[in-house]
Amino acid sequence: MKSTQHTITDEDNGARLDRVIARRMGEIPHSMMQKLLRKKLIRLDGKKAEAATRVSTGQVIELKIEIGTLSPETGQREKKELKLDAKMIAEVQTWVIHKDKDILVINKPAGLAVQGGSKIIKHLDALMPALQFEAKEPPRLVHRLDKDTSGIMLLARNLNAAQELQKAFSGKILQKKYLALTAGVPDAYNGEIESNLDKISRGEDSREMVKSVDEDGKRAITRYRVIEALAKQLALIELEPVTGRTHQLRVHMAELGCPIVGDGKYGGGKAHVKGTINLSPKLHLHAWKIELPPIFGRPARTFEAPVPAHMQQSFDALGLELEA
Repeated sequence: MKSTQHTITDEDNGARLDRVIARRMGEIPHSMMQKLLRKKLIRLDGKKAEAATRVSTGQVIELKIEIGTLSPETGQREKKELKLDAKMIAEVQTWVIHKDKDILVINKPAGLAVQGGSKIIKHLDALMPALQFEAKEPPRLVHRLDKDTSGIMLLARNLNAAQELQKAFSGKILQKKYLALTAGVPDAYNGEIESNLDKISRGEDSREMVKSVDEDGKRAITRYRVIEALAKQLALIELEPVTGRTHQLRVHMAELGCPIVGDGKYGGGKAHVKGTINLSPKLHLHAWKIELPPIFGRPARTFEAPVPAHMQQSFDALGLELEA
């Protein structure tokens, strides 16, 4: 039976195994989850595990069944498979910024999920065969970006590279920088935001959100720098996440009173800027640069991803230019 593997990233460090599976691979009934674990169709680091097991960064969930294709109502498999044609493969390969024997650096489009779920067929994980090139196997995910966030991602082209990159991410020796256009300008043009973040469900549809809490939660730290401010109405900001929590940058900017443009989930109406210049309603958050330390026998390197079309259009309309 063919199996698939999913490596635990910092975002899910300390979470319950069943919740990681539900968030990343699709919701299934609790009884079915227990059955799959009992029959070792879901294993953690190759061993039997309990639903309540707390996972750690670098551990590997192995699935001997396609979780996202299970119907909650019937428990039966439903045929949901992404068909890669020549046109799609060619498009995916245009995302590549850098390629060597160990890593691929790509510019993920906004709107593309990194991993699948019960209703998501097209996602980066499913597109990995299009990025295999001459390697013996498709590349592996070692970190994530939100679906609506565009930008730079590192992919490992072999197991050794995946393990080395996981160590680098866990040791926080990789530096990532994001660009955000915000509705509002921080009082201080340089600063650091620190809070405890926890996931909650809100609304009748139980949408998962993140909020700051006084106790518990996971510590989240973000450094920011205002690149340019526009009449105290908008700001182009460089963000550097010291930690990598879910929606961390979006929550922190909203808490600072400067929600990211297009982020109605956390910024409400203020995030949708209206006036003489119409800006795209899409999220204006982009993973801009990643600084790789000396690794794989190479010197330190910095990779940069061009901003997506909707952000560039906003920059042009506002007369904003990125630093060289």
